Amino acid sequence: MDLQFYSYNLDGGENTTLPARFYQSFLGATVLKESFGHSELKLKSGETLVFSKNTEHCPVRPGTITIRCDHSIKNHPQFSDLKLVQKVPEKNYSLWEDPWGNWVWIYFVDSK
Repeated sequence: MDLQFYSYNLDGGENTTLPARFYQSFLGATVLKESFGHSELKLKSGETLVFSKNTEHCPVRPGTITIRCDHSIKNHPQFSDLKLVQKVPEKNYSLWEDPWGNWVWIYFVDSK
C-alpha cells in the first residue's frame, strides 16, 4: 500500500488569508496558495497546512487530515470502520469519518 500524509486541514473562517498569515508569522512557513476561500502553507518539515472556508462543496471542521494513497487501503481491516461522508468521483477523492468523529480526506492514486 502506497500511503503519503498530505496535510492538516483547518477551518479558515470567512477569509482564509487571515489564519494563513497568522500561522506563517510564527511558523516560518512558505505560502503555496492564498485566496479568500482556500490558503495553503508548506512547513519546513514538509507538511502542508490547509485553511478552507466551510462551504457546501468543501466541508471543513477541526480534526481533519488529508492523505494520498492507492486503492489497496480499502482492503485494510480497519478501513471498514470509516464512514463515507462525501464522494467526489470526478476528482478521485472522498471524505470519510473515523469512529471518533475526525474527518479524513483520501485522495486515491493509481498504484505504481
